[in-house]
Amino acid sequence: MRVGLLTSGDISKFRENTLAPILKDENFNVVIALEDKRPKKTFKQKLIKNFKRGRGGYMIVMAFNKIFAKSEESIDLDEFCRNYKIEKIETIKPYSEETIAKVKSYDLDVLLLIGGFGIVKDLMLNSSKHGVLSYHHGNMRKYRGMPPALWEIYNNETEMGMTVQILTPGLDCGTPIEEKTIEIYAKDSFSSLETRAYKESEGMMYRALKKLNDPSFAPEKIDKFGEVYTLPNLTQWIVLNFRILKRKLF
Repeated sequence: MRVGLLTSGDISKFRENTLAPILKDENFNVVIALEDKRPKKTFKQKLIKNFKRGRGGYMIVMAFNKIFAKSEESIDLDEFCRNYKIEKIETIKPYSEETIAKVKSYDLDVLLLIGGFGIVKDLMLNSSKHGVLSYHHGNMRKYRGMPPALWEIYNNETEMGMTVQILTPGLDCGTPIEEKTIEIYAKDSFSSLETRAYKESEGMMYRALKKLNDPSFAPEKIDKFGEVYTLPNLTQWIVLNFRILKRKLF
């Protein structure tokens, strides 16, 4: 099975762990990594955008938390590609005819979205046999969008879903290939649940690929998708933390 990667730069530890069993399995040959080199928004641009949408207070809280957070482990994309003999292609026009033609020339069975690209457009979705596989940390029947784990705790859920989907046009409304559910504990905070969800989902991409490689596998589509969530405003952030404290105390 010929596999390509869609990425935007360095490979995070989570992504490295999800790719590890795939790279070891002789049934899968990762041949290219297409790097989205379009300029990223600065923090200032993100802050202005979210202030306009009424989420500026939350962004300030997140910026404050980020100052004291541990930096995430990652491996340089160039080093990663050299280690595994993967050809790296850089583009500032990921949906140009030239880029799509280049991707198609590799005759890929599937692309794995591991960073960047925003909402992937039809041209890229249709550039490989099976399309584009992507993580969504949530049950798409109830929770689409982001941030992962936050809204499940906000809504007092007892469990959280995780999905590897074949993308379709639109946000988190694809076809689930691999799904998993974890329990939400009373002691869980937003960050602890998010961390555990990422850890528990590391093997899901590999299992999804194995299913796609099985000619007898027939994925089941979702009949009704859930609400689209986005970043909370400051009031919602305060309510979230009040509910987390209440769960821990009672």
